[in-house]
Amino acid sequence: MTKLSRDDVIAIVGTLDDDRIAEIIATGASAAELTEAFTWLSQNGEAGARLGHSLSGTVARLYEILKRDEPPARDES
Repeated sequence: MTKLSRDDVIAIVGTLDDDRIAEIIATGASAAELTEAFTWLSQNGEAGARLGHSLSGTVARLYEILKRDEPPARDES
């Protein structure tokens, strides 16, 4: 497994601040794990429902890092 580089992180999730990129790299995650976490985030968890599993381990940690600055979901009821 190849360690993620700054360029890898940006290619997968787009522009982030340097601290967040460093935190992602420090997890030791693979590109596949970061892609999975980003997919969960961008689809509001629907990807997991389709795959039939929940987040765990490194993917869950990456999801939390990526989600940290997301605005809260609006209640449209």
